[in-house]
Amino acid sequence: MRRQLLWNAAGNILYLGAQWAVTVLVTVLGGLSDAGVLSVAMSVSATFQTVAMFGIRSFQVSDAEGKYSNTTYVGLRTLTCAAALAACLLFSPVSGYLGGQLLAVFLFMLFRLAECFSDVLHGIAQRQGRLDIAGKSFAVKGAGLLVCFLAVYWPWGSLNAALLSMSLFSCASTLLYDLPAVRRLAAFGLLDALPRCLRLARETLPLCVYLFLYAALTTVPKLILEKQSGGDVLGAYSSIFAPAMLVQAAAGYLYNPFAPAFARLRLAGDRRGFGRLLLKLSLVILAAFAAVLLLALPFGEPVLILVFGEQIRPFCFLLMPILWVNAAVSYLGFLSMVVIVLRGFRWLLAGYAAGFLICLLATAPAIGWLGPNGASYSIIAACAVAILVLAAGVICGLRGARRPDGTHKEDV
Repeated sequence: MRRQLLWNAAGNILYLGAQWAVTVLVTVLGGLSDAGVLSVAMSVSATFQTVAMFGIRSFQVSDAEGKYSNTTYVGLRTLTCAAALAACLLFSPVSGYLGGQLLAVFLFMLFRLAECFSDVLHGIAQRQGRLDIAGKSFAVKGAGLLVCFLAVYWPWGSLNAALLSMSLFSCASTLLYDLPAVRRLAAFGLLDALPRCLRLARETLPLCVYLFLYAALTTVPKLILEKQSGGDVLGAYSSIFAPAMLVQAAAGYLYNPFAPAFARLRLAGDRRGFGRLLLKLSLVILAAFAAVLLLALPFGEPVLILVFGEQIRPFCFLLMPILWVNAAVSYLGFLSMVVIVLRGFRWLLAGYAAGFLICLLATAPAIGWLGPNGASYSIIAACAVAILVLAAGVICGLRGARRPDGTHKEDV
């Protein structure tokens, strides 16, 4: 198990690092204009990726009683991928993304869909006790997408040609590695009867809505920033945002392994133990981001200039608010995991709906008053409201946590 967890962590880190390296290469080799186009493609496709994922992975791997078959999970993912692609292609031109931007969105969406289809296959492998398959897959995808992208973009300078190369490699990797590897573990089909897929979709719909709103908290302000300030500003903002997201991903690896521990404490009705673990992890996350912020004060600007060149210097003032964004989003992700363990789906949806509403209403005025940093401050405000709602959900969930015999631990 330790070996499999190491494979999974290493593969995911390599995969995320490769995607960050792509943003660096685009900024350094193609300038802020290409970086802006790439950011639009990444932001738009990320929002619709949540439709393709439909929130079924956590439900899938915890389906211990086998309520739905592997074929139903794969069949639903096939349908949601098709629906997400269609919705993305309808949304993009309506929102004013045409020509090269539209093509970039389409190509990056293909890349996302390959990742989504791999995800449901990795869920089957995880249920079979083979989490290492996902790690090896991500390691191959990470190295391959970086090589394919660089091999095309460096000599020819065509962003869309490079995205096509990267997307084709990702699709081929899913079909030639993931699918055969998982089929050796378990039998399944790629399509299932529509009524069975719809039953699964109805049951996991709240998780899909939550993931959609979670993605929208950071993508919608970026899209508004591009409309108000232009592609070059968005390119600089996203270039600085990308390495900060690696810190956010690292925070996820810090708290996600504790989900089973929270679940056991909830099942035992141990409210005090649950609260102590919640407090300890909160302090660890706070300390980790405090260290990042302190290091960023003297070293942030020099590192950004070293990585992206002098063109990024006028935008280094964006760094500290972006780091605060990632701290807020990371803690929000942590509380979301806790609320899901407590099965507080209504609190989850209410918190993210409130945060999303703030993003829609506050981002444009904030950018008008504060410049590009307004996008960051609107995300921070949205996360703060969502965190307050989820914190209330955690308190209410703990008050209702009981032992299997119907008593609280303190009552025994």
